[in-house]
Amino acid sequence: MVLGDPRSGPGGRRREATDLYATVLEVIKRYHGAARVTRISYGAGMPVDRLRTLLERLVALGLAHVEEQDGRPLYDLTARGQEFLDTYWKMRAYVEVLGPIGRDVRRGAQP
Repeated sequence: MVLGDPRSGPGGRRREATDLYATVLEVIKRYHGAARVTRISYGAGMPVDRLRTLLERLVALGLAHVEEQDGRPLYDLTARGQEFLDTYWKMRAYVEVLGPIGRDVRRGAQP
């Protein structure tokens, strides 16, 4: 679920890729370099198999870092990952201020 968004998760809207990235990065950030896959899975509300693919993408993009400890991967947030989160939350704030733009914009309605 997107942290702080009551519409996400079961019965809510489908999460966009950026929402998933931000959610997973926030969970990783919470564990300060000691985030294991199962902890991230529970925190983000995602199945482990889907999460592994997303984690590989985050590492490839340089948003997260993975280290092996006792044969198991531990994830940490990179500086670029923190920059992504900062930008994500700023953009979310702007979008909330602007409000929904669904049908009214397509119909050409004036605000």
